[in-house]
Amino acid sequence: MTENGHDTRPYMPPKKLQEILAGAKRIVLTAHVDPDPDALGSAMGLAHILRREGWNTMTVCVGNVPSFAPTLVGHEELVQFPARAEDAAGAQPLLQKDDLLVVMDTPTASRMGAFYDVHEQILASARVVVFDHHITNDNYGTTNLIDVSAAATAEVVCDVLDASGIEVDAPGATCFMTALLADTQTFRTENTTARSLRRGYKLAAAGAPIFPIAQMLFRTRPVASLKVWGAALHGMSMRDGVIWATITQEMLTENGATMEDVEGLVDFLLATRETSVAIVLKEAAPGETKVSMRTLPGIDATRIVGAFGGGGHQRAAGCTIMAPPEDAAEQLLPLVFQEMKAPAAATG
Repeated sequence: MTENGHDTRPYMPPKKLQEILAGAKRIVLTAHVDPDPDALGSAMGLAHILRREGWNTMTVCVGNVPSFAPTLVGHEELVQFPARAEDAAGAQPLLQKDDLLVVMDTPTASRMGAFYDVHEQILASARVVVFDHHITNDNYGTTNLIDVSAAATAEVVCDVLDASGIEVDAPGATCFMTALLADTQTFRTENTTARSLRRGYKLAAAGAPIFPIAQMLFRTRPVASLKVWGAALHGMSMRDGVIWATITQEMLTENGATMEDVEGLVDFLLATRETSVAIVLKEAAPGETKVSMRTLPGIDATRIVGAFGGGGHQRAAGCTIMAPPEDAAEQLLPLVFQEMKAPAAATG
């Protein structure tokens, strides 16, 4: 059964999870750099359930530990790893012989940042299990559990647990609900299906509280966030249906904000009536700009960011451009306008 092009049936893994993990001395779980709720929530939820089932686990957060992490089970044992190679110089590898690595919500191995750099040699022979829902995933795992019809990676994880006969308890359900609500913006995104709603029901029935999680994700914001949004909106630009704004390190410092406080700005920009494409250019470091992009139906964001090695979904994607924000915009915008013309050209 399909709904708006999305398969609404549960994902069926090739094997039960117990078989996939068999023989591992320890399960190390991680996700992409500076993980969002779907990435870290999926990792922490599965780590909790595996511990409950008797597995030895370690959950690694690459980059900044987000503010929502303390609301999830196992946050006290979360291991932080540097995001950038220069910050990880001399860092000891966390992966050991006979460890199995589980990677959540990460379409390419390099998106693990310095964790990948430090462990690249070990990973060449390690068992890697990838859970994801990005259409741009390049199947870098030894086992790839990927369903691009899922609204969130957490959906895939829960489907695999169901197929494996493993029960999701209240703490695990809270982690997965955090992931699902964040990636669907409380069941409001285009890729939300009946399957997503059924999963939300099951997680709520297992003990995950919808309202407090939604409040935490979308209704609480520090004043610093409003200030840095204001600075970005003051300097935003718009042309021919494309709106873009820049966040610099100086803006963050001046307003006492962090890059996490910028989350949601690109979705806010897309809600502008005249907008077809919204872009936020974030200065991660001198000469390095992270791009977040949202588009309306008919404009494929993955084709645009793919030119810079990025990925994601057709309506929500990102990439890193090794240039200051102003130069990054000059490189990016021509590709955006080119993609916007492509559907019209294709239909004649």
